[in-house]
Amino acid sequence: MANVLDLRRRIRSVKNTRQITKAMKMVAAAKLRRAQERAMNARPYAKMITSVLESLTRRADLYDETTGNLSHPLFITRPEKRVLLVVISGDKGFAGAFNANILKTAFQFIGGNPDKQIDVEAVGRKARDLMRRRYPAAVYTEQTDEAGGVTNVRERKASVEVVGDHVGMLLKLEQSRIAELA
Repeated sequence: MANVLDLRRRIRSVKNTRQITKAMKMVAAAKLRRAQERAMNARPYAKMITSVLESLTRRADLYDETTGNLSHPLFITRPEKRVLLVVISGDKGFAGAFNANILKTAFQFIGGNPDKQIDVEAVGRKARDLMRRRYPAAVYTEQTDEAGGVTNVRERKASVEVVGDHVGMLLKLEQSRIAELA
């Protein structure tokens, strides 16, 4: 049977755990509130983009007047030969099944398209590590042309290759890193 000292120690431990949990809850609430504010601040931008796209759609000649089919070159469907798969995962593993589900879906997509050349761009440490283990990295060689200019030429060795990784991008999003990914 536990004595009084053990019971007091246990009560103190539970109180400390409660304090830590309360502090963590407050930090999470503050982060959620900031994320919601950022989403709300982005709404006018999204509305403006939507109106610009609607305006462009109204002004563009989308349909052929004689056949009634789509005639704009951006709407022509053609077979997919090459696909860029951007896999966005977390940098750390404390996210439950989040990373596992994302990577599982990526592998299902890759397995379901064996006839296509797939380039993988990994965002996050978990995606980078697993993609590097499964697939080879893309190999580029420098070639000089007749004018003396140097160009990087890609030598495809496999149907699925890792073309780049962006670790730590989600910790602090910056326009320059997003432009690099785009």
